[in-house]
Amino acid sequence: MKIKDIFTEIRNMAPEGNQSSWDNSGVQVAGRAVETARVAVCLEPTPAMIDACLDWGAGAVVTHHPLYMKPMSLGVPGRFLDVVRRVVRDDAWLYSAHTSLDVSPGGPAFWLGSELGLRETRLLEVERGACPVEVSFYLEEPISREAADLWAGREAVHSVSQSRSGEVRVVCDGEGWPAVADAIAFAVGRRPIFYVHELAAPHSEVGFGQVGRLPEPMGFDAFAAVLDGLLPANDRGFWTLSGPQPERVATVAYCGGSGASLAGVAARAGADVFITGDMKYHPAVDAEVCVIDVGHFSLEEEMMRRFAQLLGARLQGVEVRFFPGGDPFRVRVRN
Repeated sequence: MKIKDIFTEIRNMAPEGNQSSWDNSGVQVAGRAVETARVAVCLEPTPAMIDACLDWGAGAVVTHHPLYMKPMSLGVPGRFLDVVRRVVRDDAWLYSAHTSLDVSPGGPAFWLGSELGLRETRLLEVERGACPVEVSFYLEEPISREAADLWAGREAVHSVSQSRSGEVRVVCDGEGWPAVADAIAFAVGRRPIFYVHELAAPHSEVGFGQVGRLPEPMGFDAFAAVLDGLLPANDRGFWTLSGPQPERVATVAYCGGSGASLAGVAARAGADVFITGDMKYHPAVDAEVCVIDVGHFSLEEEMMRRFAQLLGARLQGVEVRFFPGGDPFRVRVRN
């Protein structure tokens, strides 16, 4: 399968336009391979992991964490240069689906809420909302069924209609309107006068984390046992608690990776527990909600395993393999 078609599917699952402003989702290293029959998926682009993926014969490696956030020099020895050397040597491609995947609605970043059966869910932190626009213009001739289907088939378009007087109304996402306008102008052979106004309510929102209700409240120890059973076996094998521990758990909030800054948001959302990673000392002292720090690795390792399964189902004729990693934190028990 062509590399460009593989990346198109990945971008459909995790649109790069949804990534945070500080992020670097997308192609990390551009290779010379045009096609590949194998795609490797993993969490972290370490030299050892990249070696394993490319030794397997992957023509493209998809990681969650980017190889770099800011441009880096190829004149400095280290992990970055080691990875670039290996990927370039194999003519392969390296791609990162980072915050673009974290905020993808209904995507694998929300696997924990799905497994817990959370109800009445809502985003913990909204990154952005897409407000649709309603556009009207006049055509003397009726628009053809083919043209209407072509416009309506674009991902940004929600509806297309034409009145008997010739007025055409198109409702689409605001960000997608310029491309839709060009398509309309091409189809009708001229650029009509467009009347555009933004609709009041956002059509969709993307963001980080989730909060929702359990199907039935349960005691804290019972909930902890359920959580233990859901976390990957190759994580560090423990988690820490901070903040007030509830007797019963009814409302759960979570955010994969480094979500400790959202503890206050989770508390205000009415969560009994907040599951995340990278909790620090002073926020733990001030925590208003019970924070369960399972580590940065745990939730995201499972997310990428599920992402690999979903990607494999989309890429016909391509073998997609998940390469499990390991939590970089190790435990030493003091005597």
